[in-house]
Amino acid sequence: MMIHRAVLIARNFHLVTKDAAARNLRARLGVVVALLLLGGCDAIRVPDSNVIYVAFGDSTTSGPSTRDYPDILRSLLDVTPETFANEGGSGETSGEGLDRLTFLLEEEIFPNADVLLYWEGGNDISGFIKDYDPFLLASPDDADYPLSNDLSLRLSEIQLNIESAVLAARNARLRVYVATYFFLREDIDECDALPLPVVLPSQARNANAYITRLNERIRTAAANQDAVLVDVAAADDTLRQDQANYFDCNHLSEQGNGIVANLFLQALAEPTN
Repeated sequence: MMIHRAVLIARNFHLVTKDAAARNLRARLGVVVALLLLGGCDAIRVPDSNVIYVAFGDSTTSGPSTRDYPDILRSLLDVTPETFANEGGSGETSGEGLDRLTFLLEEEIFPNADVLLYWEGGNDISGFIKDYDPFLLASPDDADYPLSNDLSLRLSEIQLNIESAVLAARNARLRVYVATYFFLREDIDECDALPLPVVLPSQARNANAYITRLNERIRTAAANQDAVLVDVAAADDTLRQDQANYFDCNHLSEQGNGIVANLFLQALAEPTN
């Protein structure tokens, strides 16, 4: 239906006048309208020379809490809002993120950017769980865990995507900071990521075993590509000791995002190669 609308709009622009020059101009305008209808606002991106910091990732970057970590980090750095770009994409996998980041870099959407704050891979693991064990009945720590080979392949894909993203950013002369993932609270908690509206303690423990393996690959990817590691997982004791740090089972609240923002701030303050 959207395709038909785009075609009709482009055709109407073309038939409005018989004048060749005007017709060509209107045809080009029709193509622009069609692109906007088919691709939305992301079909056309205007370069922003004000941006210095690009926060790139999934919903850990984009929300859904009142304030996300990039907004808090910007305040801590005491820089103007236009210097920060929040490029969080809810539900995005590391492969999708790699494609999107490559586009941003190749098109020089942020030509003066100096820093990439990268946080992806969690949705790859969430997708794996949904495909293979949506009720989280098994753990990779189990001696008889039946999905070891499949999980290893998925983790290798994630690591490759992260390393490719870091390499692309470094080739574009960005300083790259890569974050690990926080763990779920092992308690009954609201959770729309599972078939049931809540996650049980046993399910959270199994999910955390997956997150542990994901974080191992993130650390390896960062080291392989000389990115700075922001080890959010290492702040586990601080994060999980207070339920107020969580928005739901797999997102942080404004308070939790404040902890993450301070971890990025500490990493930014350290000298890099």
